[in-house]
Amino acid sequence: MTSTAYKHFIAASAHLHRLVRAQLVGDDGLPHAPTQILGAARLAGLLMFRGFRVDSSALAPGMRMLSDEARHGGLRLRDALFATLRQLGHPLGPDDLDPHCMTPALSRLAFVEVHERLTPSTLAYLEHSPMGVRNAALAAAAACAGLVHDHAAALPAHQAAALACCGFEEGLTTVPWPLRPAQLVATRGWAATAHIRTMS
Repeated sequence: MTSTAYKHFIAASAHLHRLVRAQLVGDDGLPHAPTQILGAARLAGLLMFRGFRVDSSALAPGMRMLSDEARHGGLRLRDALFATLRQLGHPLGPDDLDPHCMTPALSRLAFVEVHERLTPSTLAYLEHSPMGVRNAALAAAAACAGLVHDHAAALPAHQAAALACCGFEEGLTTVPWPLRPAQLVATRGWAATAHIRTMS
């Protein structure tokens, strides 16, 4: 990765970290650790899915679809997660994960709600960035690691990372929902401004 590409990667990761912290909150405005961590991971998986060489136009949104690309994409997302966690002082690997936490039931938001809160703004942001969706997926995985670190007091890292891997798998094997034009229009201006602020 060139220095310019790395700069865009770091900026995207920081942007997505802030987006999740702002959008995935409860009615009381407070964050819920499992919901934010799983949400960022689901976003990473959905973005990676959008980079697959598959025509999903004839597939029902929300349907699960296993593929070799999903398996390879999952390995890349895990690598990004663990690499970032190591940089943040959490030297974890696949053998350290708590399997009891690999469940979406820990989230307070359904998958489609996470998609509706995060995907439109993310795609609008990418319109102003040279980054493709696959690298954006890796940036989302790095942002997820940041959230694991942020919430370590509420959810130990070995449990949070397991939850993240569950979210990766969900996103990688779920046909993305279509975006309504109003969703993109409502978020495009904000995302562009956020991108310029992030890159300064």
